[in-house]
Amino acid sequence: MNILKHLKLDTNGYNTLVLNLSDTTNSNSYNPLMLPYSYYKNGEYDKAVELVSKMSSELFFTNNPNVDPFWGIAAANYFTSLVLILFREAKSDLEVNIGSVQILLSEGEIKNSDGNTLMAEYFDKLNALDSIYVTGSSIVYAPNETRKSVISILSPKINSFCMREQLLSNLCGNQIDLSNIKDKTAIVIIGNEQLNDLSNILINQAFNSNSKFTYYLDNFDDMPYLFEFSSMLNNKLKMFVSIRNLEQLTLKYDKFIADKFENIVDDFRDLKQIPIGNNDNYPVRKDVTVKYLSFKEIMK
Repeated sequence: MNILKHLKLDTNGYNTLVLNLSDTTNSNSYNPLMLPYSYYKNGEYDKAVELVSKMSSELFFTNNPNVDPFWGIAAANYFTSLVLILFREAKSDLEVNIGSVQILLSEGEIKNSDGNTLMAEYFDKLNALDSIYVTGSSIVYAPNETRKSVISILSPKINSFCMREQLLSNLCGNQIDLSNIKDKTAIVIIGNEQLNDLSNILINQAFNSNSKFTYYLDNFDDMPYLFEFSSMLNNKLKMFVSIRNLEQLTLKYDKFIADKFENIVDDFRDLKQIPIGNNDNYPVRKDVTVKYLSFKEIMK
């Protein structure tokens, strides 16, 4: 049985959207940069920076106590800076996508005739209190070895999206448009262990959008650390979380996390599992028109 049929979303009047990270050929498109970009275009710059920073944390933060947090924080800051450059320099909405961020990253390392990188040349023209400068200057002007170490963390993560052609196309379109939800809407996420940070980003952005959702988070203890989880609980959202191992959840968050839930049910004998089944009713991926920002052209 198909999960969409089982939940009877269509018969209950929902506009159903699916982010399918396990099968990109049967998925709606979702551009994680578009919600913060919509705030940016509307003049809500602080809100845009906040959402980009949260996205960066989802992609590069680790709560592993055995890993030096400096490198993840540095990569997150530089990613934030690159996205803000993209917001400022993009000639159209079509250029605002993760592929353009990858081009900014790679072309920013090209050396000019003076031996400086194009990115350093760009930063030389910024005010020291510009948000782009604040988030990125410590990496751009860092010693060569340090800068390349940060890029070695940042680049593989972005490449993991860009090297998958259909996934990249899905991340450039925006059928799941969180800035423009007017109808009764259900968003279903089908996860992929290698790409679940995208699931977290969508959940976080739904929470930070102007729309109110009810959240059903299955196998939550297996998901990457969700930055807004405590805030979502503190805001008393309607949320249902299923886990297999409470100890694993408390290790990932904190030992008091269970106290934030209003009810805990640990007897599932009378509950039926929702089957995922086949993809008969899943959306079919549509090709989108894609453009990418050229940093080299900007610097000319």
